[in-house]
Amino acid sequence: MGKNTLKRSLIVGIVFLFLSTACLPVHASEGKPDLMIEGLGIESSNLPYEYDVFCVVKNIGSENANDFIDVKVEIKRVFFGVFLINKTLRSFFANCLSSGGLPPNETTNIEFAGDYQLPAWGFYRIYCQVNPDKRIEETDYNNNFYTQDVLVLFGDWVKVL
Repeated sequence: MGKNTLKRSLIVGIVFLFLSTACLPVHASEGKPDLMIEGLGIESSNLPYEYDVFCVVKNIGSENANDFIDVKVEIKRVFFGVFLINKTLRSFFANCLSSGGLPPNETTNIEFAGDYQLPAWGFYRIYCQVNPDKRIEETDYNNNFYTQDVLVLFGDWVKVL
């Protein structure tokens, strides 16, 4: 009688453990946006001979990004195109909010500066970060950074970007 009770208790315990793990809510990466910067771009401004510089932000997650999408940009000089001088020359913070949010697999351009606000000549490294304050809950924050090296001559950012 004691062995049957022990077997039944063991079987009931195993079944209970199996069912309890099978019925737990899923905490996987489903149902969240995931923002990343695909690159930088430049387009004509409303004023003649002036251009707006922007980050191309893409949502690679499975849900809309429904809050303000923030972008932080820092520009640092690179000596001879090799050695980073760890001093920020220019720093920008910009954001946008599109109606209905940013849907999955869609991009948006977030303008952060005019070309006249950028350095005129030299080697630079541009650091961009989307959602720097983690205001939008994402599946992966590790892909929120983007870096691009550029050589600018005579302030011609149009050819660089």
